[in-house]
Amino acid sequence: MTRHDLDRVANALHQYGPDRSECAAAGSIGLVHVLMRMSPEDRFDRQPWRGESGSLITADVRLDNRDGVLARIGIARREAMGWADSRVLLSGWEMLGDDIWPMLRGPFAVAIWNPRSQVLTLARDQLGLNVVMWHASERFFAFATMPNGLFAFADVPRQLSEEKFADFLVLNHADHATTIYRNIFRVRPGHVMQVTHDGSRRERCYWSPSDIESVRLPSDQAYAEGLRDCLDGAVRRQMRSAHAVGCLMSGGLDSSSVSALAARALAEKSERLAAYTAVPRPDFNGPVPPGRYADETRYVEAIAQAMPNIDVNYIRSDESDDFGELERFFIALGGPVRNPANLGWFLALLRLARAQGRRVLLGGLYGNYTISWSGWSQAVGHLKRGRLLTAYRQWQLFYRRTPYSRWVALRKLLIEPLVSQRLGNWADRRRHPRRIAAWQDHAPIRSDFAAAMAVDRRAQKVGHDFLYRLREDERIRGLAQVDYIGDWHAAEKAVSGVEVRDPTADLDVVNYCLGIPPEQFLAEGVDRSLVRRAMWGLLPESVLTNRLSGLQAADWYEKLGKQRRELTRRIAQLSDSALARRAIDVARLERALMNWPSGGWHTTEIFQEYNLALTRGVAGGQFLRWFESAN
Repeated sequence: MTRHDLDRVANALHQYGPDRSECAAAGSIGLVHVLMRMSPEDRFDRQPWRGESGSLITADVRLDNRDGVLARIGIARREAMGWADSRVLLSGWEMLGDDIWPMLRGPFAVAIWNPRSQVLTLARDQLGLNVVMWHASERFFAFATMPNGLFAFADVPRQLSEEKFADFLVLNHADHATTIYRNIFRVRPGHVMQVTHDGSRRERCYWSPSDIESVRLPSDQAYAEGLRDCLDGAVRRQMRSAHAVGCLMSGGLDSSSVSALAARALAEKSERLAAYTAVPRPDFNGPVPPGRYADETRYVEAIAQAMPNIDVNYIRSDESDDFGELERFFIALGGPVRNPANLGWFLALLRLARAQGRRVLLGGLYGNYTISWSGWSQAVGHLKRGRLLTAYRQWQLFYRRTPYSRWVALRKLLIEPLVSQRLGNWADRRRHPRRIAAWQDHAPIRSDFAAAMAVDRRAQKVGHDFLYRLREDERIRGLAQVDYIGDWHAAEKAVSGVEVRDPTADLDVVNYCLGIPPEQFLAEGVDRSLVRRAMWGLLPESVLTNRLSGLQAADWYEKLGKQRRELTRRIAQLSDSALARRAIDVARLERALMNWPSGGWHTTEIFQEYNLALTRGVAGGQFLRWFESAN
C-alpha cells in the first residue's frame, strides 16, 4: 500500500470530512481520517492518533458520555480539556480493551490497529448510527465509513448486489450485514470485529437489547419523572457542539419533547432555540387519512407560546424539488433513496439551518420505539402469561383509540400475533386473492425479478414481515429497522453540513424505556401514556392530549401532479437501462401516469401507488442509471 493509495481514499471521503484529512502508514497497514468539526474538542483532533501502547486509531466518534469515560479510566476532566473524543476513546481502549464498547454513549465507527498483536479492531455503536463497511480479498482487507472510500482502491470491485436492490424495492431492511454492493459488508450495530494479520475475521456482539436490566420504581409518577430526567440528560449532553444548536420540531410528542427540554436548557443561559418545521402550502385543506392531520402549525405555535425562547422557521414542502436532488444524494449516499417525496423539503430545511449558522439539529426519530412507544404489541404477552384482564382492557383501549372495529382490533392485537407467520400469510392470501404478495401493494418491482431474487425467502430468513403484524419484539426490531441508517446520516451531513442528533436514541433512554414495565406506556387507560405524563406541565395540553399524527408533506400529490411531464421523461429514460427494465416495473409506472386520479389521494390504495410505488420506482430506476454511468 502506497501513500498515493491513501491519498486517493482521503480524496474520495473528502465530502464527509472537509475540514481536515491525514494519513498514516505502519508496516502493512494504512489509516486515513477525514474530519468535519462538529464538537468543541474536534479542534484538537489530529487523527490518526498513536496511543501510549503504539496502537493507532481512526474513528468517526462523538462521545456523549465523555466525562463518564474519563472518570472510568482515571483521567481528570481538566487534564483532558485539549483531548479530542478519539483520543479519549483510544486511552480507554488501551486500558479496558473491548470492555470499553458497551459503556460508550453516542454514535461511533472505530478502527484500531494494534502493532504488537497485529490485530485490527473495528467497532460500531449499539444502534448503528455510524457505519463501518469492509471488503476482503485474498490479497488485502479494506474498511471505510462509506463505500466511496473502498472504491478508491482499484482492486475493490464496484458491483451492484441485485438481491439487496430487490430488498430495497420491497422495503426489507432487516439484513444489517450486507450492502447494496456485492462483497461490501457492514459491521453490524452493537458488534466488534477483529481482523488478524493473516486475514481471518471474528465478529461478536458486545451489546444486545436482551442485556437491558429491569427498572422498577414505586409509582406511575416515579416512572414519568424518571423518563423526563433521563431524556433531559440525553438532550443536554447532545447539545455539546462547536456550532449553534437548533431542533427539528413537529407537533408530535417526540420532537416536541426534545425541543421543549432543549429550550429549557438554553433558557438557563438566556439563549434562544431555532426550530424548523415542514408545512404544506398555505391554505391547504386536502383530505388526509383517518387519524392524521396535515399542518403542524397549530401545535408548533402552541409549543412556541409555552416556551417563549423558541423561534420557529417554517419550510414549505411544495417549494422544493425532490427529484432534482437525487443524483447529488446518490453521490453522497452511494445508494438509492427510499422516500424521495420527503427528500427535497428535508434538505431545504437542513440548508436553511446551515445558512442561519445552526449546524446541529436535535430530533426524535427513534421516539416511536422508546419514549412514545404505543404499547399495543404487549397485549398478546399478557394474554400468554394469563393476565387476561390486562389483555382485555388493552384490547378495549385499542379499538377505542384506533379506526378498527372490535373484531378487526381483536384480530390485529391478539389473534395475528399468536398464529404462525405461514398461517398468517395464508389467511392474508385468502383475504387478497388477486395479490401475488403483500409487498406488491407498494413495491415497484417486476414480479419475475422479485422471484429471481427470492425476496420472500430472503425476508423470512432475516425475520422481516411484509404484513407488519404486531409482535412482542416490536421495539427491539424497531431500534434496528433500517439497515442503511448510518449511511444516511453520513450522506445528509455531507450534503448539508448539518448533523442531526437524536436524544430519543440515546442508549440510556433506550435502556430506561425498554427496562420499565410495558404497562407504563398504556397506564391510566391512555395510549403513549408515559411521555404524556412525563412532559405534563412543560408541553401545552393541546399537544399532550392530541391523539392524531401529523402527515409529512400532506400536499405531496399536488406537487407530484405538477411534475407529471418530468416524471414521464424520467420513466422514459428507464427504458434505456437494461438493468432498470429488468428490475423496475416500468409498465406499472407508465399506467400510474396515464390513470392519474381525480381524487381519493388520502386512501391507502392511491397513497401506496403514487407516494410509494411511483416515486420509489422513478428514484430507484434513476439510481440504477446513475450506477451504470458512474461505473
